[in-house]
Amino acid sequence: MRALVFCLTTFLVGCSNSPDEVKVADENLLVDYQQTLQSPDQAVGKPARWGGVIATIENPTSQSTVLEVSHFELDSKKRPDNTLQGSGRFVVKVARYLDPAVFKPEKLLTVVGLIVGEGEITVGEQSMMVPIIDASNYYLWTDDKRIKTYYVGDPYYDYYPDRYYYWDDVDIIDHYDAYDYDYGGDYY
Repeated sequence: MRALVFCLTTFLVGCSNSPDEVKVADENLLVDYQQTLQSPDQAVGKPARWGGVIATIENPTSQSTVLEVSHFELDSKKRPDNTLQGSGRFVVKVARYLDPAVFKPEKLLTVVGLIVGEGEITVGEQSMMVPIIDASNYYLWTDDKRIKTYYVGDPYYDYYPDRYYYWDDVDIIDHYDAYDYDYGGDYY
């Protein structure tokens, strides 16, 4: 029985692949974005982990930053899934200076912090009330380095008649294919 518990614990720890910066002790205490929109007063003082795409960044003082973020649901790695429909905006207050050249608009960001209330923002001509998070931690995601790989196969024998595309997590810069043959034709 102890071996089973040990194996299960090891498996679950190995499966947690989100960045340490956005991990929390108790996932059940986190408040969902949609819950906060429905009842903002009940969410004040509760922890949240939200993510999205940076819309604007301001540095009101030398030791503070205010980010406006377009909300997107998080995937299993706690990365904002910007392939889905966005569901609104929220404001993030950070008690330190964040460089606008690094935290650029359109970058993906995941934030952990306490909800401190609501604030009014203007997007174009539209004014809206949005939740405000006082960030205790955050993670700025780098660009996705996946490349589309195409299996070519043996040039003399067609083992796989249905060739396929698949995504591969390969670093584009350091990628070296030892079997990158030039077959002397225009196959691309």
